Amino acid sequence: MGFMSFVKNIGRRVAGAAKVVYGGGKSLLKTGVSLGNKIVNNPIVNKAIGFATPFLATNPYGRMALMGIQGAKAGLRFGANLSEGIDKVEGGVKSIEKIRKGDFSGGINDIKQAYSGIKDTKDKLKGNAEVMRSAVVGIKNQFS
Repeated sequence: MGFMSFVKNIGRRVAGAAKVVYGGGKSLLKTGVSLGNKIVNNPIVNKAIGFATPFLATNPYGRMALMGIQGAKAGLRFGANLSEGIDKVEGGVKSIEKIRKGDFSGGINDIKQAYSGIKDTKDKLKGNAEVMRSAVVGIKNQFS
């Protein structure tokens, strides 16, 4: 009995620390995406890029910069979709808790919604990853 109590106690401590790390990481991700969106997806920056695009497209360094900006925007969308996916998974976990407490119909409906949301988010993440990958390949090709 003493050993099992010791193991449970260690498990609780590890779970508590993991929860703190997870919450901090999630918060950091949301803050980073929010700040990045304010910098990159700003109307002034978009106008400046639109104005400079014809000049930047004429040399390899300019094209690299344009591809880097495109990759950064895709990375921010990836982060936003990842954060959204985390929220949907948390909603699914809360739905399981509803079922455990006896609310079967509400819990099952919430799980269905969470599953479809997670599936949509997965597709969005794949699309964003492909855009980021093509930006990196394009930058690499500029200097090959």
